[in-house]
Amino acid sequence: MDPDIYYPYGLPFFTNQPVIPVTFVNNEDHFIKIHLIKKNKIENLAGIIFPKENKKYHFPMNTFVAIITEKKPDKVQCYIKLKKDMIYIYP
Repeated sequence: MDPDIYYPYGLPFFTNQPVIPVTFVNNEDHFIKIHLIKKNKIENLAGIIFPKENKKYHFPMNTFVAIITEKKPDKVQCYIKLKKDMIYIYP
């Protein structure tokens, strides 16, 4: 197991569910939150990317996420359908 790879909160790393690798890069001076989207609703917190941080994740296939920033916690910055091996850079 690679210690540099994160899994969404609540998803055990030993699951049999197929996962895809993605990377998030936060170039802002504030943290961003990644929330899972289920049935077109914002659900569980999947992870937090701190300022100036890069994180590699393994998410389940066909995952949709919402990005919410510390500066505007009541507004979704964007919705993303995650794709294998993509690097998502904010902003």
